[in-house]
Amino acid sequence: MLSQNLKDLNQPSGSAEEFLRNNELADFIQNKVFAGILRKKLELRKSEIRLWIAGCSTGQEVYSLAILLKEHIESLNMEQKMNFKIYATDLDYDSVKIAGAGVYPDYAFENVLPTILNKYFDKKQEFYVVKKEIRKHIIFAPHNIAKDPGFHHLDFISCRNVLNYFQPTQQQKIISSFHHSLNEDGYLFLGQSETVGEFKELFLTINKRWKIYKKQEVAERNRSQDAGLHAIQDKSAEEKDKQELMDELTEAKERIYSLQTKLEQIHLDYEGKYETLKIDSYHPILFTKGLLQIIKKQEFYKEEYAGAMLMEMKKLELAIESFMVEDQ
Repeated sequence: MLSQNLKDLNQPSGSAEEFLRNNELADFIQNKVFAGILRKKLELRKSEIRLWIAGCSTGQEVYSLAILLKEHIESLNMEQKMNFKIYATDLDYDSVKIAGAGVYPDYAFENVLPTILNKYFDKKQEFYVVKKEIRKHIIFAPHNIAKDPGFHHLDFISCRNVLNYFQPTQQQKIISSFHHSLNEDGYLFLGQSETVGEFKELFLTINKRWKIYKKQEVAERNRSQDAGLHAIQDKSAEEKDKQELMDELTEAKERIYSLQTKLEQIHLDYEGKYETLKIDSYHPILFTKGLLQIIKKQEFYKEEYAGAMLMEMKKLELAIESFMVEDQ
């Protein structure tokens, strides 16, 4: 199991800007939460698990959870029967772009076993790049959980250490919205520093230490008495239109990604020349763009990132030059 392989990294804990580094937490999510979700899906004869990482930051938690879930599905030999989709959102647009690029320095994986690195990440100089087989399950997008409509029919929501940035009334609205977005028996993961507050009747505590909850259904008469849920039930026409638009945009992004995948396959099947622009099975342009976004966001390792980017740019220039000469 991956949860046994993601050993403690030599970095501070408690941030979504890290890969899941606590073995106890990873074990619990994989063997209790994801296992529970999978059992429920099998009972209902459904073939897709949907997760939302609200406040995804630069993506480390997103990829960690994706790998944990994929490893669990594979351990049960259910790759052909069960798919999963992750919506990863953040208020900070730059963070979303970095997360989407999926490029991370090697120090972030210091104690991760080579088998996991080789399976889910490609090595590029001093960096690791998320492989397509895990990236294809994730949709990254900017989103404000206090204002924008949420996603629906979810099995798991992670919103670690984010609610503290909002006012109490906003927190109530967000928690109510999460309850509305989750499927029956869906899970909510808040992390150690936050709780569901006044909405204890809406969620059953599954893990007190990590603040992991399971959704509970509430009688209609109680729902109407709850200000947060009442606000959701009585959405204005404008709010409903926004939700419909969000659903349409999500579907559009999924279709775009599907088309991009098909186009890439066409390139592989019919345009052999296109392959000469790939270096070591990478797209240098995408890799360079990912590095640029990290340089903008993180100052501490700017020189190391910049050096790697210059090396990649040189390779790209040589590849393009070679491509043009051979094409003449």
